[in-house]
Amino acid sequence: MIKFRTPLNILMGRIRYGLARIRKRVIEICELTPGHWRWASIAVLIILGLFMAGMGLDFIGKLHIGIFLLALVFYLVLPLLAGLGARLGLRILNLLAPRFSWIYFGAVFFVFSLFGSTGKAKLILSLFLVLSGAFLGAGLYNIGDGRWEILSKIRRVLTVVFLFLGALLFIFGWFFLLYPGKAPEEVKVWAMDSKHLPAHLKANDPSLPGTYQIDSLTYGWGKKKPRPMFGPEVDLLTSAVDGSSFIDGWDKLSGKLRSHYWKMGPDSLALNAQLWYPLGEGPFPLVLMVHGNHLDRDFSDPGYAYLGRHFASHGIIAVTVDENFLNGAWSDFSSGLETETDCRGWLLLKHLELWRDWNSSDSSLFFEKVDMDRIVLIGHSRGGEAVSVASCFNKLPYYPDNARQQFDFNFGIRGIAAIAPVDGQYWPGGIATPVDDVNYFTIHGSMDGDARSFDGQRQMRRVRFTDSTYHFAAGLYLHGANHGQFNTSWGIFDHGYPQNMLLNRRAIIPVEQQEKVALVYLTAFVMESIHPGSGYLSLFKDYRSGQRWLPDLVHLNQFHESMAVILCNYEEDLDLSTGSRAIDSIGADGLALWKEGRIPKKWGDQRNNGVFLGWNNEKDSVPGYYQLHLDSTCMEALEGNTLLTFLAADAQVDPGERMDTTKADAKPANAKSKVKKGESKAKKGESIDEGKGGDEDKGDKEDKEDKEDKEEDEEPVPVDFNIVLSDSAGREFRVRLGDHLKLQPPIKPQVFKSGLFHDDPESEVILQYIAIPLEAFLNAQEENICVQAIRSIRFEFDAEKKGSVIIDQLGFTSE
Repeated sequence: MIKFRTPLNILMGRIRYGLARIRKRVIEICELTPGHWRWASIAVLIILGLFMAGMGLDFIGKLHIGIFLLALVFYLVLPLLAGLGARLGLRILNLLAPRFSWIYFGAVFFVFSLFGSTGKAKLILSLFLVLSGAFLGAGLYNIGDGRWEILSKIRRVLTVVFLFLGALLFIFGWFFLLYPGKAPEEVKVWAMDSKHLPAHLKANDPSLPGTYQIDSLTYGWGKKKPRPMFGPEVDLLTSAVDGSSFIDGWDKLSGKLRSHYWKMGPDSLALNAQLWYPLGEGPFPLVLMVHGNHLDRDFSDPGYAYLGRHFASHGIIAVTVDENFLNGAWSDFSSGLETETDCRGWLLLKHLELWRDWNSSDSSLFFEKVDMDRIVLIGHSRGGEAVSVASCFNKLPYYPDNARQQFDFNFGIRGIAAIAPVDGQYWPGGIATPVDDVNYFTIHGSMDGDARSFDGQRQMRRVRFTDSTYHFAAGLYLHGANHGQFNTSWGIFDHGYPQNMLLNRRAIIPVEQQEKVALVYLTAFVMESIHPGSGYLSLFKDYRSGQRWLPDLVHLNQFHESMAVILCNYEEDLDLSTGSRAIDSIGADGLALWKEGRIPKKWGDQRNNGVFLGWNNEKDSVPGYYQLHLDSTCMEALEGNTLLTFLAADAQVDPGERMDTTKADAKPANAKSKVKKGESKAKKGESIDEGKGGDEDKGDKEDKEDKEDKEEDEEPVPVDFNIVLSDSAGREFRVRLGDHLKLQPPIKPQVFKSGLFHDDPESEVILQYIAIPLEAFLNAQEENICVQAIRSIRFEFDAEKKGSVIIDQLGFTSE
C-alpha cells in the first residue's frame, strides 16, 4: 500500500509544480508595468478625442467659437470627472475592512431593494443606516474593555463626537420613520361658498341600514388548506375552473411555490366567496365585489364585509370574491404572474355562471331568488380594472387574445364601480378596455399612496352609450382618502413594511369618514343601476345635493350621461376652430393660451383631450374670450334641454404672454370688464396726469412687487369667469360660473412625510362637472333665454388678471 501511495504523491506533486510554473509564466506575461498603464491611458484619451472631434465637426461654423470650445471641454471633462468620482469611491471602499465590507454593501442593497423611493431618498436612507450604525458601533468599541484609558485625548474627543453623531442620527432617523407624519393643511371647501346651492335630495340616506333581515354563508371548492372557511365545512360546494388561457408566469419557480401553498394551478382555479343575502321571496339583485393586489396570504376579500352586510339589508345579494391566489406573493422573488388582470375579470363571470345555475336549479337554496338581469360589479385597485374587463368580456363571443377560448356569458350587468382602480395593465387586442352601455362609477382619494393618480377617469371617459337606455358615468375625487381604508383588511397602510414608514398617515381622514362616503356613493350607485329613478342621480352630478349625508370634506364630481348633447369633446380632429357636433365655428381673442391636448394627471395623462385656455389681462387690456358659434342643425337636437353642462378645472399652467396685446377692438359687444379692488385708475380706463412720473413710477413698481409677494402668500382662489349666451336677435344672457359652483383650486396632498420620497407633481388636474340651468342666464332686462334661440356660447375671462382653465365635454342636457 505504501509503495503504491509514494509514486502517486510524487505524480501529484509534479502536477502541482507544473501548474504553479504555468501560473507564474502567465502572470509574468500578462503583468502590466506603470509604463503599460500610462500608454494605455493615453490611447484611451486619443480615442475619446477622436470621438469628440467627430462630434465637433457637426458644429463648426454653426456655433460661436467660444461656445464651441466650452462645449468641447464640457463634454470631455464631464466623463473624466465621473471617472475620477468612481476612483475616489473605490478608494473609500478600500478603507473598509475586507472581512466586514459585505455588511455595508448588504445594508445599501437592503435600502435599494425594499424602499420604492427616489434615488435621493435611497441615498439618504443608506447613509442613515450605514453612518448611524458605524458611528455608534465604532464609538462603543472605543469605550469598552479598557480601551478608553489608552486612547489619546484627540481620539477620546473624536470618539465622543462620533458617538454623539451616531446617537443623534439613530434617534432622529427612527423618530422620523416611526412618527405618523404631518397634520394635514386645512383646505377650504370652495363649492359651499357659491350663491346657488342645489336642493337637497328627498331620498333616504343611503348609508343607513335597510329594512331586510339578512343571513350569510360561504361557497368554495372544499379543500381544507389554505383557507378553512372554504374547506370541507363550506355551505355550497363549487368546482375549480381552468384559467390557464388567461395567465402567464405560473410555470416558473415562483408559480410552483404558489401551487404548493394554494393547492391549485392555473388550470384549477377555485371559485370561493362569502355572501350576505336578504331573507324574503325575491328575486333579489346581485352585487359581486372583488379586491385588488395585496400580499396573497394577507387575505383581502373579508375587507368588504361592511359593504356586503349593508347591501343585503337593502334587499341585495352581496358577494365578496376570493382571488387572493392571483395576488403578489413572497415567493415572487424570481418573477410573478403576468397579465393576470384579464383572469381576474374572467373569474367574476365564472362566478356569475354559478349564480345562473343556482337560480335555475329547483334543488338550490337560491332557486328563483336571483334577478340575473340586475347585476352590479364592484372592484378595488386591480379589481377596479377587472370589473371593466368583465363587462367587456360579458358581451364578446371569444377571448380577444385567443379565439380558442369561447365566451357565452351575456349577463344582465347594469353597472360597474371601480374603487381607486388601476388602468391599462391589460389591453384586450392591444387597445384600452372598452365598456359599453352600463352605468359606471369610480372613486379615488387624494391621499392614495398606492395608485397615486386618478386612473378611473380614463375608464370613465371610455364608457360609450350606444343603445336607447339611459346610462351615466360618474367619478368622485375625495380629498384625504387613502387607498386601503375602503377595505377594512388593508387599513391605513397603502404599502407594506418598510415602505409604509414613509407615508404621511396623519393627513389621511379617519376610517369612519372614508367608509361613510363609500357607503353613501356605492349604495346610491347600486340603487340607481338596479332601480333607475331611485332618487340619487343628482348625487353623482353634485355632491352638495347629498351634503348632509357626507362628512365636511372636499368632494369633486365628474359626470357624463347618455342623454347629453355634446357639442365639443375635443377628440374629433386637430382643427381648433371646429367642434364635435352642430358647431359652425370656434374663435378666441385676447387670450394668452389656446390649444387642445391631452389632460394631464400625476402619472401620464388621462388619454382624452380638452381645450386649454389661458389669459393674461395686462394693464388697460380687454379680457380675453373663447366663443363657439352654433349652426342651424343644433336647434332640433337642443329642444327640451334645460342645462348647459361641461367639465372644467384649473389647468395649473402659466398661460404666458397675451397673444394680441395690441388689439383694442378685441372686446365683444357688451362684454364687461371686472375691476379688482385696489387697482389703479389707469386700469379702470381713467387718464393719468402726464406731469407725474419718476418717483411715482418707482413707487407703483414697488407697490406692484409688494402686491405680488402678498398674493403668493395668500390662499389660492378659484378660477372664475363669465359664461355668455347670445340668441338669434343678438341679445346676450350671462351668468358667473362661481355663483353656481366655485372650482376647487389645485389640491396639494402630502402623501409622504417628505417630498424626497416621491417625484410626483404636487397636485393633479381633477375636472369638475358643471351644470347651469338656462333659466339662470339673464340679459339686461332680466329675461331668460330659450334653448332653441341660442346661437353662440362665450367664455369671458375677466375675474382674475392671469390664469388658465381646461374645459371638456361641453354641451346641453335636461334635468
